[in-house]
Amino acid sequence: MLPNAQWLCWAIPALGAVIVPIFDAREETKKYKGHLGVSTIGLSVLFSLSMIDEALRGRIIDFRLQVPPPLEIGILVDPLSVLMAILVSVIGLFVALFSHGYLGEDPGLTRFWFIMQLFISGYLIIVLADNLLFMFIGWEIVGICCTYLTAYQYKIKKMANLGFKVNTILRVGDVALLIFILTVYVYAGTFNFVKLSESADWIIRLSRSGLLLLISLMFLGGVIGKAAQFPLHEWLPDMLVGTPSSSNALTECLAGPYLMARALPIFCEAYALGLSELSYFFLAVAWTGAVTASLTALTATAQRHPQRVMAYAISSIIGFMLTALGLGGLNGEMAPGYLAGTTILMVDAFISALFILSTVYVSYAVGSEDLFRMSGLRCRIVQQGMEVAVFAMINVPPFSGFWLCNWVQSLALNLSWEAGGVGESLFLYSGYGIFAFLILAGGITAFYALRVMGLTFRKGSVKRKVKDAPWSMRFSFFGLLVITMIIDLTVPLIILLLNDYFMPIVGMTVFNDVFDFVIHIIPSASTLMTLLALAIGGYASYQIYITESVDPRDLMQRHPFIDRFRLFLQKRCLIDVAYREAARGAVALARGLYRNVEMEGIKTFKIRGINEFFDIAIRWLASLSQWIYPSVELGIFERFNERVVKETIRISEKVRSVQTGVLSYNMLLMIVGILALGIILLASGGLWEVLI
Repeated sequence: MLPNAQWLCWAIPALGAVIVPIFDAREETKKYKGHLGVSTIGLSVLFSLSMIDEALRGRIIDFRLQVPPPLEIGILVDPLSVLMAILVSVIGLFVALFSHGYLGEDPGLTRFWFIMQLFISGYLIIVLADNLLFMFIGWEIVGICCTYLTAYQYKIKKMANLGFKVNTILRVGDVALLIFILTVYVYAGTFNFVKLSESADWIIRLSRSGLLLLISLMFLGGVIGKAAQFPLHEWLPDMLVGTPSSSNALTECLAGPYLMARALPIFCEAYALGLSELSYFFLAVAWTGAVTASLTALTATAQRHPQRVMAYAISSIIGFMLTALGLGGLNGEMAPGYLAGTTILMVDAFISALFILSTVYVSYAVGSEDLFRMSGLRCRIVQQGMEVAVFAMINVPPFSGFWLCNWVQSLALNLSWEAGGVGESLFLYSGYGIFAFLILAGGITAFYALRVMGLTFRKGSVKRKVKDAPWSMRFSFFGLLVITMIIDLTVPLIILLLNDYFMPIVGMTVFNDVFDFVIHIIPSASTLMTLLALAIGGYASYQIYITESVDPRDLMQRHPFIDRFRLFLQKRCLIDVAYREAARGAVALARGLYRNVEMEGIKTFKIRGINEFFDIAIRWLASLSQWIYPSVELGIFERFNERVVKETIRISEKVRSVQTGVLSYNMLLMIVGILALGIILLASGGLWEVLI
């Protein structure tokens, strides 16, 4: 490892963000702003790669700075953090190089490169931080950068509103995560990941308090927000539409599944200790991923803007990651789910980046952001890039999607089979339900991915004049294509390598060799259903958008419900509408309170301002208490008590009058009482039981 690489890999982009405005101050340095951004991110790649040696040795090193508590600042170098740092920096470098050519002489370059470098720095802090507090600082830096990237064209009111919307949705998940972090600190006394994993006392105390399930769901809320999962997934389509070069949100989404992978061993260890409420947490993780995978894939089928399709595609694939990690917690061993989730995390980072850059490249060349008006580019390398990404996403063998999606689906089936053996009906039905959602997502993905490829490279369309892409766009696209093809076609081997690489975390070997993995995947019910879903979804899309043998307009005229369903999906399943209505209601409520209480007061009671409202409320309470005492306390309760006493005395005097003192009368009354008691017991069967 290079000296201080763990600090420099994220500090250099942050320093570059500070320096880039200085470049804008002088004419002779203005043109080098993009070079500075690409260079600092390139240095991050160098320092991140230098840490791979420590990770390959299986070492876990915690570099901590001596700071007064409760502040904690440190870097954790372990297999997961190093792998994520390499992914973020490498993909960030390709995106930066691509953006350098894409933006050209854009007047907002200084702002863009400031945000871009700060974005990479914040993301590297997330994946390298050794504690929850320092990680959350990077988490917020990335969220703010996402907001400003979305509102990059802030002079356009619509784009500024999109930035505000992205910020609002992200804050929902961030608040939930912050509640989790602070609660953990109260019970554990530390934010450090290593210390939290060394002792389970804090999580046991949390369970005894009854807060464990609630707090774990707060953690899931934070993950859902950053991972663009249902119901907090609608920020990502807007961000990709507003962001220059439209590819910076990719690494932002990977923060969610990374954090889940980071915390999964801690939760699994607690679950193994008998904290059974965590089973609902793992189910929530798996179900969230499965539902998001199918819902977002379905929504992508009706979108016209290519970047909205890309956004829903990213959310759908990340759904598979979360499902794998959730199933890893529910199954007997964590290793298969953890390895499947992290492998998808690594592989899909390149596949999604290639898919996005393919569509952005075409959009840049033809000057359109409408899928139905993007045809006309005749560039073989771009078409091949999209084909590689599409074939991987739609589970075509032997591309990566076929192996990885089948693996996650097999984990769902294994959960059902194991649960059926022990009579756990909740896990039994959940496994089959998750499996069904994932199969559905695979078939729908085949439909929308081939739709994008068919509309973008339609045969027989009229050739149009296209814009030549700068060398940096071509170079970055070609480099990303080469790396993605190598990774995509060697997934079985990569899984074995990652199994050894993550051995310090998972602690066991999942597959002995490539043949063992292939046998596990191919002869399975999952493979059969995957290929069937691919055939159905792919064939329908092939007929409509590639061969164009079926006219979709004629189909919708003959079947109006299809057109209505298409409009429903085009409106993003009305989830975005629900967001807007909730926001309008909140704004209306806030304005009403501000106008009627804070400024004008409550006119009925002539109240002006919040302070006066509280003063009058206190006087009301005092007046109410003064009325309650004489009217309620004395007039009702005290009078009732006196009446009870008088009636008791009266009844007792009546009873006393029957006591004559004559022994024969008393004996007669005793005999009558005994006979009456016997009759009652005999009628109820009690006397017979006593006699028996």
